[in-house]
Amino acid sequence: MAPKTEHLQIGRRRVAVSNLEKVLYPGEKFTKARLIDYYIRISKYLLPHLKNHPVTLKRFPDGVFGDFFYEKDAPAFTPSWVKTFPVPRKETSGKDIRYILINDLPTLVWLANLANLEIHPFLHRVPNLHRPTAMVFDCDPGEGADLLTCARVAL
Repeated sequence: MAPKTEHLQIGRRRVAVSNLEKVLYPGEKFTKARLIDYYIRISKYLLPHLKNHPVTLKRFPDGVFGDFFYEKDAPAFTPSWVKTFPVPRKETSGKDIRYILINDLPTLVWLANLANLEIHPFLHRVPNLHRPTAMVFDCDPGEGADLLTCARVAL
């Protein structure tokens, strides 16, 4: 039985959403509906950081404790209104990878509906594929360094 599909009106777009009661984070019983609501509420802060940055998706169709997969190429069922940008593959053969650009709230909601729990943006903006606009320092806690130490290093 296919999940029930509903539509959210996001600005001038109707975005299809489904399986809203699916639990993505079992510890808190955090559902897909709550994820979509969260993305909507933080969108004014998040979207400026994502605008025109191609993104790799990390999707968790069965929640955070289920299998996940990375997705670079926009899926075949990507709505026509979702902006994408072609990025050449590193190897000389093959088609360009059509990366998604999260430039608006409807796109962010559509991706949340796909159980995309992690967004991995490129460090550059399109169309300038060879000119980074950001730098990232990945401070992970590990042996000899706890989260507080990482926060101090970051500051």
